[in-house]
Amino acid sequence: MKINIRNNLVELDQTIAAHIERRLRLALSKMESNISSITFIIADVVGRNGKLDKYCSLTISFYRISDIVVEETQTDLHFAIDRVIQKAS
Repeated sequence: MKINIRNNLVELDQTIAAHIERRLRLALSKMESNISSITFIIADVVGRNGKLDKYCSLTISFYRISDIVVEETQTDLHFAIDRVIQKAS
């Protein structure tokens, strides 16, 4: 299972990227043999209040079925990451 993390944030460091990869592998371990790749995108977006929110998009590509796309926008980066992975699992 190949995991590609794309980052449009200045603050993302290797610790967060390692956290994302660890959480994805744990959450999707039962389906790992069916997953060809995962693309995880993190970006800043302007929220309803005019401040920057954190946007996460998770695309899971399978060998035999259509891709699954899950999105989440939150004010807190860690909450957005955990929430999008939780939705996907």
